[in-house]
Amino acid sequence: MPSMRPSALAVAIALHGALIAFVVSGALEKPHTEVEPPPVIVQLLTPEPPLKLEPPTPEPPKPKPPKPQPPKPEPVKPQPRPEPPRPEQPKPEPAKPEVRPEPVKIEAPATAVAPAPTPVAPPAPPAPPPPPAPSVAKPSARTEVSISASYAAANRKPEYPKMSLRLGEQGTVVLTVMVKSDGSAGDVEVKSTSGFTRLDRAAADAVKTWRFNPATIDGKAVDKSYEVPITFKPPN
Repeated sequence: MPSMRPSALAVAIALHGALIAFVVSGALEKPHTEVEPPPVIVQLLTPEPPLKLEPPTPEPPKPKPPKPQPPKPEPVKPQPRPEPPRPEQPKPEPAKPEVRPEPVKIEAPATAVAPAPTPVAPPAPPAPPPPPAPSVAKPSARTEVSISASYAAANRKPEYPKMSLRLGEQGTVVLTVMVKSDGSAGDVEVKSTSGFTRLDRAAADAVKTWRFNPATIDGKAVDKSYEVPITFKPPN
């Protein structure tokens, strides 16, 4: 390559130095300023109230057509009552000529024969009086044996034997009790057994202490037998 001339090289170096000086001076004169970003404005928006949906106004009820009124009955005109027939007045009969009675001729009485007397029948004997009607016996008023609520609450219930509970014995026993006139229990017999002697004995022992309403005949208390069923059933 051909070598550059010294004048041209000096000119180039001078231009480069001037350019650098110009750039450096411009940078020093105009300091770098940071551009601040514009402020961000935050605005809170209040939520709009929800729209109230008004219910549709109900249409007024249509008036019902008037019911047809039944035709008014025409007033019944009073019919004239027929006049009752007037009784005919009797016509006066013509006066009849008076008939004069003929004179009675009186003749001498003839000898008359007396009639034979008719026999008179003897009077009939009086009829015997009717027999008296048989008296009808009135049925006697009776009441049966019963157990009132007060007695049912006061009467002792039979005790369940412990051995029967262990063995699971259960059943119904029917007792025949002779209720005395004072309401106490007399003889107690087993009419229908429960199948277990212990249960029958426990029921009889309890019923012997019971009180009853005795039976009555015409308001008088009498002795009367009464059946009492008692059921034994173990609790679950």
